[in-house]
Amino acid sequence: KPHLRIQTKSGDRVYGHPALVLMLDRSFRQIAKARPGSVALVGDLSSERGGPLSGHHSHQSGRDADVAFYARDAKGRPAKLDRFVAFGGDGKAKDGSGLVFDDERNWLLVVAWARDDRADLGHIFVSNALRGRLLRYAATRADAKPFIPLVAALFKQPENAEFHDDHFHVRIRCPKLHEGLCHEEGRR
Repeated sequence: KPHLRIQTKSGDRVYGHPALVLMLDRSFRQIAKARPGSVALVGDLSSERGGPLSGHHSHQSGRDADVAFYARDAKGRPAKLDRFVAFGGDGKAKDGSGLVFDDERNWLLVVAWARDDRADLGHIFVSNALRGRLLRYAATRADAKPFIPLVAALFKQPENAEFHDDHFHVRIRCPKLHEGLCHEEGRR
C-alpha cells in the first residue's frame, strides 16, 4: 500500500484486531490524501496467536500498535522512514539525522484516530514533551482548536515504561464481544 510501510523487524508481529487494523488503514489513507507523499511506518502489533511479545509489556491481544511519527527532512519534504526516530520537545531528531517532527501531519493523524468512532480508541501513548508540542501546535490553529479536548484526553505518558519519544503507541478498547478475553496488560 503506498500510504504505509511495515518496519522490517516487525514482519511477523503485525497481527491485530480488525478494528485496530482498519482504523490504522483509514487514518493513513486520510493523511496521504490530505498531504500527498505521506507514508506511515508501522511497527509491532501482536504475534499471530497473541500472548506475550518480547520487548513489550502489552501487545498481547491485537489491540496495540506502534506507529512512527511523521517527519520532514532538512529541506522540509515528507520523510519516508524505515525506522523509528526519537524526537525532543524542540521537534528535532535526537539522532542528528536532521529530521524534524512534522507537527501538522502528526496532529492530523491523532485527530483522525480520535474521531474514528468505529475502533473505540482507548489511548495514545506519547512522551509528555511531544504531547505538549502537538497541543501547542493545535492551539495556534483555529481549525484544530475544537479537537484539542478530544485528543488531549487520549494522550498519556505511561509510567514505568519508555518515554514514547520515537513512536505513538495506540490501543483500542476491548471490543464488547471479547470482554473477558482481553487482558489489560502493562502500560507500554
